[in-house]
Amino acid sequence: MATTASDKTIILNLLRGAVPERADEISGLWRKYGHSVEIAKDAKGVTMNANSKRIKFNIKTIEIYWLLGFSAWRAIEVYSPAVVVATMTGASLDDALNMDEERGQFEFDYKQRIASVHSLIAAEQPADISWPADIPKPIDIRDDLEDVQHKAAFDLVGLALAFSILHEFQHVMFCADKNAPSLRPEEEIACDTWARDFMMSGLADYAEKHGHSFTEVQWKRAAGITLAAVIIHAITPGHVRWGDQEYPPIAERLSAMIRGYNLPNPSSFWMFTACMLIALLRQENRPLDIVAKSNREMVEELLIRLC
Repeated sequence: MATTASDKTIILNLLRGAVPERADEISGLWRKYGHSVEIAKDAKGVTMNANSKRIKFNIKTIEIYWLLGFSAWRAIEVYSPAVVVATMTGASLDDALNMDEERGQFEFDYKQRIASVHSLIAAEQPADISWPADIPKPIDIRDDLEDVQHKAAFDLVGLALAFSILHEFQHVMFCADKNAPSLRPEEEIACDTWARDFMMSGLADYAEKHGHSFTEVQWKRAAGITLAAVIIHAITPGHVRWGDQEYPPIAERLSAMIRGYNLPNPSSFWMFTACMLIALLRQENRPLDIVAKSNREMVEELLIRLC
């Protein structure tokens, strides 16, 4: 990260940029709780946690978000043709996937990128893995990316990271105020819910004041939270995905983050989210004998399959 500003200021600016309509509120909470931001040394696994005095993560974790975000974006080109065929013809999703003769190589390439993510999670240092040639290395300035698709992925990664930091900030507030839910899994869900609500409320006023389409702002924020859900799934060790004393089942967390958006059926959010969820289920070799009449219905059915 840059050395011209403190780590705490950099993270605060990320949050203010991701949720600009609540920038003053974020700054006020930042001052009230007086916590620090601690950059830990890179190590195996993922570092992202909080207590009453600090939020802690490492640079490798930021690179995991970047690599998985840019990789997950490619799931659209892999799975969207099958979603279109399934919703238009009434074919099951499995049948539609099997009809797509071009999917094989695209899906193989996609899974190779996801394998790179898991290699990065297991590595001591980011330099220990071979970075995919078609994914840019992490940078701070969006306009330094020339590809439009890369810029879109950059935006979603920023929103996903903002969601995760807001999640950790709720842990800070719970610890400092001594009012956390009595059970740790309940606290995790409460942090997810608070971060989602913080990012999604107040959008109408923001869109109107800045001349943006409310629906476009809403779907982009929601897509960033979906990406955060996909990343949380990827960084959660397999042996705790069914839940334990610390964490709720991962399917419960994803449902809390993704369900309930009042977006119109034609919104790009539903196609994006359907492709993200299909990618997760395909990695686990789950059957997808789903019949859905719309992308929104497809998302609902895929969330049921995650459980």
